[in-house]
Amino acid sequence: MRVLLFGTYDASAHPRIAILGEGLRDSGMAVSECNAPLGLDTAARVAMLAHPWRTPALVARLARRWLTLSRQARRLPAPDVVVVGYLGHFDVHLARLLFRRVPVVLDHLVGASDTARDRRLDGGPRQAVLRLIDAAALRAADVVLVDTEEHRLALPARHQPRAVVVPVGASAAWYAAALAAGEVPGGPPAASEAVPGPLRVVFYGLYTPLQGAPVIGAALSLLAGTPVEVTMIGDGQDAAAAKAAAAANGAVRWVDWVPAADLPALVASHHVCLGIFGTGDKARRVVPNKVFQGAAAGCAIVTSDTPPQRRVLGEAAVLVPPGDPEALAAALRRLAEDPAELARLREAARLAAGQFAPAQVVAPLLRRLQPSELPDKAPAGPGPAAGVAAPLTPNAWLRYDVVTRLLPAGIRDVLEVGCGQGALGVRLAQRYQYVGLEPDQVSWAVAQRRISAAGRGEVRNIPEDALGPEQFDMVCAFEVLEHIEDDAAAVRQWTSRLRPGGWLMMSVPAHQGRYGPADKLAGHFRRYDPESMTALLARCGLTDIEVRQYGFPLGYSLEAARNLIARRRLSAAPDGSLAERTAASGRLLQPSSARLGAATRYGTAPFRLLQRGFTGTGTGLVVRARVTADDRLPHPGGTPGAAQVLPT
Repeated sequence: MRVLLFGTYDASAHPRIAILGEGLRDSGMAVSECNAPLGLDTAARVAMLAHPWRTPALVARLARRWLTLSRQARRLPAPDVVVVGYLGHFDVHLARLLFRRVPVVLDHLVGASDTARDRRLDGGPRQAVLRLIDAAALRAADVVLVDTEEHRLALPARHQPRAVVVPVGASAAWYAAALAAGEVPGGPPAASEAVPGPLRVVFYGLYTPLQGAPVIGAALSLLAGTPVEVTMIGDGQDAAAAKAAAAANGAVRWVDWVPAADLPALVASHHVCLGIFGTGDKARRVVPNKVFQGAAAGCAIVTSDTPPQRRVLGEAAVLVPPGDPEALAAALRRLAEDPAELARLREAARLAAGQFAPAQVVAPLLRRLQPSELPDKAPAGPGPAAGVAAPLTPNAWLRYDVVTRLLPAGIRDVLEVGCGQGALGVRLAQRYQYVGLEPDQVSWAVAQRRISAAGRGEVRNIPEDALGPEQFDMVCAFEVLEHIEDDAAAVRQWTSRLRPGGWLMMSVPAHQGRYGPADKLAGHFRRYDPESMTALLARCGLTDIEVRQYGFPLGYSLEAARNLIARRRLSAAPDGSLAERTAASGRLLQPSSARLGAATRYGTAPFRLLQRGFTGTGTGLVVRARVTADDRLPHPGGTPGAAQVLPT
């Protein structure tokens, strides 16, 4: 499998992406990089939030880096998977545009809004903007990486099934530093531990509120005059407060910066590595990199007692209450006075460090990247399906952007009911084994030609009840349900076509209050509010229901134009039957040439990105829902039900 590490990340500042790459290589993956560091650390990005007038500089810098990434990507072999590095909230959208048929993994780790709250930027419109940025990034990814189960559960419920917990871990350099210092992971304590002397303690970090550096400073003041030597490395938001809190202890050594390559050896020369001691929500959900790295370097670990750290470290660390300098000082004092306990903790940390190596921490990601766990994708390069994708209408492009991000993992074959002229069906046929149904003879002929050219799938000019006993992993019906008078019967019929655990995916026009001439012309019985759609699917026994609106703001203009055209056509031919209008709806306003189709595609691109931040409003709904193994509805009498299937 070819894996591409992609984005504007800086591995020297945030080593997480380097650990992922190292683990994937150690596991036999062919890993390459497409990287153009943005040159702005987390503190600089947060500063831009505090001073919004500096945002244009960020946009300009990001645009230059994206141009570099786009050029690099064209020169690299087509990947099987793209991994977007940490702080890739914007990069994931570029990855999605550049690698349309490739699964995209986002190393989300910590949300932008979460980081801003930790940096005490937690009010006003900035948080709203950051939540939109987080939401758009999560929707763009096929797989979302987080570092703890607590962070997975903190994601919006609709994204949790796509999230994989991959601990931060430690790179090989930290294990090598332990070896060079004589601290062999899994071996006996070094002889130097028995030599009398002060307890050597190290802390390093960015001095963010999460890390609780002022708590450490207050503990150091309580340790003044004891045989404890402390090295404090780094600088940042709380550095001044930490130094003020530690003022009573003149034995503390403050180091502003250490090159990343030198840090493992420096940490390995100490007995104890400190973790984090902040009291915020974020501090209670993380296991910081310094905990993994310190253990790999052969240090005893002293950190805060939080559920994720307790779960990872157990008896291999000293855990103290968050925000409690007295408890921290007492823990360090005991270790200074008890060499045997210090030796036990170092040995326990060494043993625990075995599970923090790159190849071990990426194991959950590798399991998720197995072909059976991902949507089947067509090759990224030229192939049999190249050039056959049919043009989509502007509204269909807006809808397709949502559909592609809701496609479930593990799908092998798809039935599309009422596939029209196959514009969306040909795209599904490039991903899955595809069967389309289209009763309208004219639309069927066009769809059959397009699907045949894709080389994978077929379109049948039959109603659904003539299909026989076939079942599928997913059934799709895009702009179909609103044409059917008994919509509940149709949903139950489509559900009966699903294998146990299969998915139903549909799109419908949104909000009954917007019913207008275009709906009448197309033969619609109704439109759907999100609440009514959810209730309908629940009544039909479906679970894991996700309803997403799309179309803001372009969809409103398109709908106004369709209503204007429909009003004129209805005036000119008011007597057309409902069946005739329904049959013709699949041919309505289709792009008439490849050139017009290309213009539609690229003209709607900015609006497709924009609508991702406004999923609570729009002119259409895309919905997916699942049938469980126990709840799947059987075909009555062994055959599907009698709901009439009509195209759109």
